[in-house]
Amino acid sequence: MSRNEYLTSLDVSQGSQSSGKLTNSFRSTATVIFYLSLIVNVLRSLAHSMLPSQVLFGMVLRSDNTELKKMKMKNIIKWLGASVVFGLLSLATQRAHATTIGPLEMSYTSNSPYLLGTVLPGLQGNGGQAARDAAMTNTLLGMGFHTQARIPFPNGPLYSRTTLPGNGPATTTGAVLGTGFGDGTTPITIDLSQTGTFEYLVVAYDGPNGGVAVFDIAGVTGTIEIYRYAKPEVVNGVRTGNLLGSNTMRRGYFRITSYTLLNPTGSVPDGGATVMLLGASLGGLGMVRRFIMR
Repeated sequence: MSRNEYLTSLDVSQGSQSSGKLTNSFRSTATVIFYLSLIVNVLRSLAHSMLPSQVLFGMVLRSDNTELKKMKMKNIIKWLGASVVFGLLSLATQRAHATTIGPLEMSYTSNSPYLLGTVLPGLQGNGGQAARDAAMTNTLLGMGFHTQARIPFPNGPLYSRTTLPGNGPATTTGAVLGTGFGDGTTPITIDLSQTGTFEYLVVAYDGPNGGVAVFDIAGVTGTIEIYRYAKPEVVNGVRTGNLLGSNTMRRGYFRITSYTLLNPTGSVPDGGATVMLLGASLGGLGMVRRFIMR
């Protein structure tokens, strides 16, 4: 072999080796990118609990990437296990940081946030708690902004309407009732993640002596706090239409007797969805294993 032929052969050999190294490097990089992309998609899906498990595993089973088939089963279990744990922690963190509003103020004269109006002292009976509270809500909705009236006139309860627009008529369909509250020093809490969301909240304090506050809570999520005690405000012997709240028992204050959530707008979040997803994910490992062992 001549010197020139030897040098040419050497260049080709070195070029092939370099090309092989570049090709292997490229394949390794592509494989890493593929895995990272897969993991990110899995974590995003689990964190939002919106991706069915069959779709999750479809991402794996439909992949035609030959490198995926070479992965050991224990590595897949590690990735999927970590993904499920991440999803559970994400959901727990979201619940821990849920919004809390309140205690809700009940001043008609200053248009307290969320307050649709008050009723002093409040209706009694009237076909049950839900029907009674829906009737008071609808009466307030039918009044002009920032007006007061005794209904029926002249000796009926004093209705005081704020300037909050409100929503549609209140109904008893799907109403959620709260009763049986005792004395204490903390506000009453209503966790909408357990009850679902609603348009109206009606809170009653000691029926014939206290009063009723009606709130527009459309669009509110998280936890609502309401006062444990309240009393009608009286100035110069005349009721102003305001309810003064307190979380401790004080002279002249009355304890909460009930609350009613009216007009559901959202169902109760499925607390078992995450557990179902976890079970389906673990069960799906068998399908992945059969696929890889082909």
